[in-house]
Amino acid sequence: MMKKIFYFLGNIITMIAAFIIYSFVQQFYFYPFKLKKRLGLTSSSFVILVLAITIITLLLIFFLYRMQLKQSNNWNYNSRPHWHFKKILIAILGTFMLIIASAVVQFALGLGLEQTSTNQNLLDQISHQSGYFYPVMVVLVGPMFEELIFRGLFFNTFFKEKNKLNKWLGIILSGFIFGYVHDPGLTKFILVYWALGCVLAWVYTTTRDLRYSMLSHMLFNSLGFV
Repeated sequence: MMKKIFYFLGNIITMIAAFIIYSFVQQFYFYPFKLKKRLGLTSSSFVILVLAITIITLLLIFFLYRMQLKQSNNWNYNSRPHWHFKKILIAILGTFMLIIASAVVQFALGLGLEQTSTNQNLLDQISHQSGYFYPVMVVLVGPMFEELIFRGLFFNTFFKEKNKLNKWLGIILSGFIFGYVHDPGLTKFILVYWALGCVLAWVYTTTRDLRYSMLSHMLFNSLGFV
């Protein structure tokens, strides 16, 4: 019994630590010129530093995720083969579901296209001062970190037992946590992010591989730069 309690607490600490690491990495992408000046680095040296920090931290969190799966993996997450045509189609379907979910929820809430969340307003401000680092974070780095944390580590911690109730309850709660992190002010927009998080959780639990929810997340985020 105590072993299970310590394992559960360890997983929660892992999630919190992973989120803190993600927040730390974000600073290098959102405030690159300020940090480059403070560290006294050339542009090329700073890019190398950011790339190294990103790769090392992602590998660390992915390692922790895999260690959790070695302890308990009733869902057969991250099983081979990692790339499968049917799962790629699910990821593409997931992208369309994200687009539809976002549009439907915003329409239902009476939110016009000109209205944006506090989180999005902040990101828009950051984009003007972060240069090419911003799209790299939003399209590539962010989705990898967020899927590892809000889908991978989350399901390993709270919904490791394989049954339909855990799948759908996990999808709903994972979506809510994702929504709250993106809209901690609990405005109407949390429902938009909640819906997006639920779709991404569905992609993950259906394909049982983070690569596909990452792919859906990346494709959806990239639409903001088209």
